[in-house]
Amino acid sequence: MDKILKSELETALEMCDDLTYAEEVETVGNSFFDRLYFGTRILILAEKFGDEILIAGNMILNMAAAKAEIFIAYSNEKNLTPKIKNALKILGVPDDKIIFTQNLKQLILDLRANIIFCVDYDSDSHKKISAEFEKVLGEILTENQNYFPEVYKKLAYATALNASPDFYAPNLLSVKRPKIGTTDNYNFDLIDCANYNWAERVRFPVPEYCRVPLLKKNPLAAAIFAYKSKKFPALRILNSDEIFFERRTDNQIFTAKVTASSGAAEKVCDFKIFGECWQPETNDAKKILRIEWADAVQVQQIKIYGNIFDETSAKIKIQLYLENHIDKAGFSLDNIQVFEKNLPRHGSPLILETEKIFVRSAEIEVVEGGADFGISEIEMFSNVEPLRKIAPFIKLAVGKNFFYRYDVPYEQEKISLNLYKFHVEESVRITATSNAENILTEIFSEDNEIILNLGNVKEIILTAEVVGNPNIYDKAIIRRVGDLAQIQLKILQWLDKISG
Repeated sequence: MDKILKSELETALEMCDDLTYAEEVETVGNSFFDRLYFGTRILILAEKFGDEILIAGNMILNMAAAKAEIFIAYSNEKNLTPKIKNALKILGVPDDKIIFTQNLKQLILDLRANIIFCVDYDSDSHKKISAEFEKVLGEILTENQNYFPEVYKKLAYATALNASPDFYAPNLLSVKRPKIGTTDNYNFDLIDCANYNWAERVRFPVPEYCRVPLLKKNPLAAAIFAYKSKKFPALRILNSDEIFFERRTDNQIFTAKVTASSGAAEKVCDFKIFGECWQPETNDAKKILRIEWADAVQVQQIKIYGNIFDETSAKIKIQLYLENHIDKAGFSLDNIQVFEKNLPRHGSPLILETEKIFVRSAEIEVVEGGADFGISEIEMFSNVEPLRKIAPFIKLAVGKNFFYRYDVPYEQEKISLNLYKFHVEESVRITATSNAENILTEIFSEDNEIILNLGNVKEIILTAEVVGNPNIYDKAIIRRVGDLAQIQLKILQWLDKISG
């Protein structure tokens, strides 16, 4: 681009610093950003340089700002160049926290990170490190190392690098569900198979400077540009949320003895959900898995994952043998619970929740299954929710999109407000004020949708709080914009796009 023209464009952008909306500091915020993480170790597992941004770029910025100790380990890199150092410095990761992986299991045991972000099975190169991570973590959990990290896995290509280039929308959009035929190189639909339930994806808010509608002053965009000069990848990566699929590590089955009437029983307790399964032999008349503990364990939730490639819905019988119970009269109570359930197609989990019981052994029998029947993993948890380092939070959304500041044309009369909860069970109250006057107070219902009539007001401040716990909150702002402001934004975004 002509140097004079480029200089003029950059000058025009410099005159638009009001787009950061500094005056909104008091009216926009979230309890997610209030917490400090001193002493918390975070490990990012990536294949090559740049993957750390695809996997968890926003969370690296979030946690670095919250004073966490962040390590990034690469499986296929060896040298830290000045360009890479600069990119990682922008993210807040110093040189001494960069690791070139040799022995992944030893690394995990040495670091004992509280939280691990790892790439998942969405490309051939990523499958290798994803599978290796699950293998060694399964070994660690089985060896009873008394280590239970929070694990978040990311389809880094399908939901980042190859996602829709939708950054220059009027309002920042959330990550879209990948689709075959629409998302580049997404040729096998993982979503809503196995543990990749789109409705249950974990969605984290993004930092303040990653929310403006321009790439200018966006630190994540700056880190991306430090790797490559082209902006196109940034347009795909930057969104109003960052999504993951959570994998719990507090599975009671890792402490059990697991056997089967035939087949490789160990495959149901190896932390691997995608791929290998327990498949009994076709001539096995029993087709039974047996799970036994030396001492009874508490169980409140059971998840059983079938074969992701199984098109049929199998039927299984679950028998839980409980600790002997004696009532006040001295009679032995029923100590067996039996459930006959259908195992969903494509490996989606069968979820069984019970009252808190103490189980000493269990049997899972195949009642009916097709040629591709298999069980890839069994999970038994003592609590429906585990203890986590990342605190519960809530986030307001318009439709499906997280928002912090949302522009609405004057001709639009109403919007649909939704709410995302991160491990919050309590009710949430939302209030809306304009010019210090309350225009709405309502409790979010189960369907999590409230219609807000905008009327003639120019600005609405929204506050959502957990009932009984105002320390979990979200604050956002809605502003009405006219045609001129919408045109101005389009021009500024065009200038932003071509200035680099």
